[in-house]
Amino acid sequence: MLVQKPRRPRPKRTQITDVKSVSAPVGGINARDSIAEMPPTDAIVMENWFPGTTNIAVRNGSQAWTQAIPGLVESLMAYSAQDGTRTLFAAAGAGIYDAKQKNHVNTAVVTGLTSAQWQHTNFGTPGGEFLVCVNGADPLQLFDGSNWQAVTALSTPIAITGIDTSSLIAVAPYKSRLIFLEKNSLRFWYLPVLQLGGAAASFDLGSQFRLGGYLMAFASWNMDTVQGPQDYAAFISSEGEVAIYQGYDPSIPGAWSLTGVFRIGRPIGRRCCQKVGSDVYVISVDGLYPLSAALLADRSQNSKALSNKITNLINLDVQLYGGNLGWQVVLYPTGNKLIINVPQIAGQVQYQYVMNTITGAWTKFTGWQAACWEVMGDQLFFGTLNRVVLADVGVNDSHKQISTDLKVAFSDFGASGQQKQWTMVRPVFSSDDDFSVNAIMNMDFADNAANAALTLPKSIGASSWNFAIWDSAPWAQGMRTRLTWETVGGIGFYASLRLQTLSKAAQVSLQSIDYAFLAGGVL
Repeated sequence: MLVQKPRRPRPKRTQITDVKSVSAPVGGINARDSIAEMPPTDAIVMENWFPGTTNIAVRNGSQAWTQAIPGLVESLMAYSAQDGTRTLFAAAGAGIYDAKQKNHVNTAVVTGLTSAQWQHTNFGTPGGEFLVCVNGADPLQLFDGSNWQAVTALSTPIAITGIDTSSLIAVAPYKSRLIFLEKNSLRFWYLPVLQLGGAAASFDLGSQFRLGGYLMAFASWNMDTVQGPQDYAAFISSEGEVAIYQGYDPSIPGAWSLTGVFRIGRPIGRRCCQKVGSDVYVISVDGLYPLSAALLADRSQNSKALSNKITNLINLDVQLYGGNLGWQVVLYPTGNKLIINVPQIAGQVQYQYVMNTITGAWTKFTGWQAACWEVMGDQLFFGTLNRVVLADVGVNDSHKQISTDLKVAFSDFGASGQQKQWTMVRPVFSSDDDFSVNAIMNMDFADNAANAALTLPKSIGASSWNFAIWDSAPWAQGMRTRLTWETVGGIGFYASLRLQTLSKAAQVSLQSIDYAFLAGGVL
């Protein structure tokens, strides 16, 4: 008789938790690629975070610089004297105001004006350094370091004849002379070399622009050629045609010649150009383009745009807000930032697309209601309703909290087609004070706002000098890593962490994100 041996129970298989760590999204916003194929270091939403080279940080704050300016500040104009002193002027309503000193009473230095939308340049002559301003509605305004003068055909000590200076709407230097654009015209005007006044001469570009329109902007452009570095004059029409000239005197045929004409997207606003190094960047309906790239590429080659990863966002903004005043591109070298100002509601609601000039990563700033921008020295300013604001300083906006929103790229964490159960997440922050964080795990391309508060280790406050007990009271800690595993729930193939923070007294940066999940079978 055979006796069947009892079967031994099989040991239970223990499901192992996988842990994956992903760098902070230093690649910035990606509005170009499929969200299923996006690099893990990119972000679907990034608001009020600035992507650095190794982490992302909550943007810096802002401080009120001047108060009680009547109306919306629509232009900021920085003047730099030859002795190194600097002055900032703000144009609002019918006047131009001295905004040099913080918390200073803003006095009107020019009154009785029609428009506050000025284009300006600093221009040096043997007689000194001057600020030259035009707006297409009022006579040219000239500041010599001490006094303002309205320049007309009959003004003294400086006069410009041959053109009504009220029709001049843009100005820039080229080859030691001033170049002016005439409002609603394809003519430009120029003065003698190193002169602020005299007889203005014109040059008509109408035959070069097949799409018509009017001159929108002018810039001096430097290019390297086989002959070495060369200076070119770039005239940009309202329809996106660019005429490039070379030479030093438009009145002499042999000393002034057309180099070529090419197309870019239609430029947006009078402040569409920014000189960056030897190149010129132009904000247009196609995004932000360097002229050097546009010269060699067709408009359809969006990969040449600096804003390639956010071109879809800019295109939508242009469709919705392209007619609003306040579009501007500005370079802020000290902060490693290139800023595109978007006037969602002219004079009321603005936001900015900001590029890290080192990495080329883009983000979006909100909370700065900027109608115009200016860089003076190493400081960044913007104009808003009734005041001038110093930007990119401190950790709050005039004692108001800074709110952020971040939705990192979806990822399958190397297990494509395999369902996963997420159990925990650990964002790794660094900060020097307390702040609040909400989070949520979005599964399979969902778009839910963060709704669960995270519990982070609290700061140990610094002790007051001359009151604390020596060798007992805590010292200030400075920047501190704050990390803790948080329980999350969700089952899906792809996941994305969304974080929303509020901070008022803290410098905050995100270093990385750790995920813990259980891998299931292939379904």
